[in-house]
This record gives sequence, structure tokens and C-alpha cells, in this order.
Amino acid sequence: MFSSLFAFRLPGIGNSSYWSLALILGSLLLVNNSFSNVKLLVKQKVFYSPIIILLLAALSAFLIPIFHQTYDISMVKTWVNNLFAYIGMSVLACIVVSADARYKNIFKIVFVVLITQAVFVWLMMAIAPLRDLIQGLTKDAATMARMEEYGGARGVGFTSFAAFSFSTIMGALGLYMNFYFAQYRQDKSLILKVIIFFVTIIAGISAGRASIAGFVFGLGFYYFTLGFRHYFTGAMRVGFYCLVLITPLIIYIMSVPALTEVVTSYYKYAFQFLHKYFYAGYVGRSSLDTLDKMYFPLTELQILWGDGKYTGSDGSYYLHTDPGFMRFTLIFGIFPSLVIYFGFLWVMFNYYVINRPYVKNIGVLILAIIGLSFVYHYKGELIMFNVSYMKLIYFIFVSCTLLSLKQKSS
Repeated sequence: MFSSLFAFRLPGIGNSSYWSLALILGSLLLVNNSFSNVKLLVKQKVFYSPIIILLLAALSAFLIPIFHQTYDISMVKTWVNNLFAYIGMSVLACIVVSADARYKNIFKIVFVVLITQAVFVWLMMAIAPLRDLIQGLTKDAATMARMEEYGGARGVGFTSFAAFSFSTIMGALGLYMNFYFAQYRQDKSLILKVIIFFVTIIAGISAGRASIAGFVFGLGFYYFTLGFRHYFTGAMRVGFYCLVLITPLIIYIMSVPALTEVVTSYYKYAFQFLHKYFYAGYVGRSSLDTLDKMYFPLTELQILWGDGKYTGSDGSYYLHTDPGFMRFTLIFGIFPSLVIYFGFLWVMFNYYVINRPYVKNIGVLILAIIGLSFVYHYKGELIMFNVSYMKLIYFIFVSCTLLSLKQKSS
């Protein structure tokens, strides 16, 4: 799951997402009853809804550029990768359920993936030689050069990703972690949860500030399940524990010059608006300002039919715009874009209908995922498109669907 999700490259082995797919398919031969779960899954209509949407998107990405005579079909590869990702995660779900897993185990796997990556991020921020070694193995020169300006505070982690893709994955993992705590680990001590939350959100922000959205949605879900009458008392306790935990950590860090340098770089990046306010006298909004400028008026023809372009003549994104809403409209036009958005809602609704009788608060979780997905799509293309982000959705909800179908038939 880890190697498939974070898609790191290793010399002589290649991209881990490809060989992990081979391992997943090979595991069908090793785990009893896996094929029976595959047969059960392919008989369900819900299995085909993501395939239909992905095929329509791939077909649109192929035909629309031909219609416009731009012949820019570079987007097709990602849609095809998404199709293979869906198949791979569906097979993995069949294998995991065959190993006598329960709903709790599904979210525990995702939680362990988050903790593992968070530990890598912390170790790489603290130990420069380890950071250089892992980055040299997993990241290309261009990515490493782009992350150098953050002084070792950003872009670390056992993955080839950096910036937006990495931050969305960590944010989604933060949301699922809070669901796991709220539904299946209510007996765990609050102080342990605070420690884990602190470790993971610091790692998430290192991946990218966009990850904060996932943790915010997750906290919202957590307190929704507890009941809002516990919100203020719980928040005060969490604040107290954070103060108790962070104070000795800060004292220790300030005594180690190498760590102080990394933390200073992290602070300048993570809390850029505060840093600019204290040192420059204004609140910095550079990322938001840049994003706002990437939303610009389109002509009626562009809105209706798009331009059939995904990349510009210089090899960068067409018209140098990052937001997913803009990119989809510019290549597809409004109608295929709406098919993708409503298709995503259709997929999530199907998962809700099947799992509602068996998974408590599944509806609230799905609403949180939908909200988070559209928030991220406002910043960059994600819905039914970001491969790793969608892998998480497929693995979790196909696994839950299989368990629910088994309960229904028993």
C-alpha cells in the first residue's frame, strides 16, 4: 500500500507504483478466497461506476484535442493510469478482505501508512545525511533543486512527489486518521492521540500547507462524532497537552544548532503569513495571490468547448494555470467537466448507499471527502485525476463495500 501510494523511484527497480501493482496481482495466488472476492465484486454494479467515468474522461481527452486539431493527448496517460490504479486497489481490497479483515483493519492500514511516512519526514528533517540519501534515491534533480530553497523543511519524505500531490495525500490521510480514532479508537488516551496528531500534522505541513485542509476536515468529523458539547472542554485539554509537549521539544531544538536551522526554515515556510507580518509589517498571501491570478475570464467558446489543450508550447501547463477547474474547462469545456464532477459524486453516493447500514457515520465521512476533494481541486487538478489520492478512496471504499456485501449475504 505504501509503495503504491507514494510511487517512489529506486535505482534499478523503477517506480514503486508499477512493481507494487505486480505484487498485488501476484498476491491473488497466495491468499485464499481472493478470487472469490474478485468474482463477488465484478458482479456488483458499483464496481463499474468508476470505470465508466474514467473511460469517458480518457475518451474525451483523446477526441476533444483531435476535434480542435491541437492533438494534445498528453492527459490520456493519467486517465489510463487511474484506470489501472482502480483495478489494482480493487484487487488489493479483495486480498485484504480475504485475510479476514474488518472495517477497523481497513482504516488501520491507512493509519499505519500515514504514521510510517510521518516518521520518514521527521527523520529526514532532523538528519541531513539521511535526507540527502533518500532524496538522491527517490527524487529527480529538478524536484530536489525546487525544494532546496526551503532549507530541508519541505519536500522530504519517502516519495518522489513534492508540493501539491504530496500534500493532498497527507491531508487525506489526516482525514482518515481522525475517522479511525473517532470510530474505532475511542478508548485510546487523549494525550496519545494529541502526540500522534502533532507528529502527523507537522509532517503533513512539511509536504505542503494544503494538507492542513485534510486535518481540519478530520478534526471536524472527530468532534462531530463526540458531540459539540464536548468541543470546548476537549479543545482546552488538547491545547494544554500541546503546550506540555511542545515546550520541552522547543527547548531541546534550540540547544541543537543544526535542528534550529531546519525549524527556522520550517517556520518561515509553514507560517509564512506570520513571518512576513513580524519582519515585513504585512500579512503575506503569496500562494493565495498567485492562485487567484490563475483564475481569469474565459470566452463563451472556451467555456462551452474548451481549447483542447493541456500543455502549452513551452511544455508547461496551458496558459500557466494550476487550478483543476481551469485546466478541465480549458481542455474539455464545461459539459465533459461536469460529467467528471457529477460522476465523482455518483461514485461516492454508490459507496454510501451500500455501506450506510453497516458503517457508522459513513455518510459524514463521505461528505467530508467530497468537500475536501473540491477544496483541493480548486487549487490543482484532483477529482478522478490525482492517481494517489484516488487510490486511497478506491482501496477504502471497495474494501468496505466487500465487507458490507458479505454482511448482507450472511
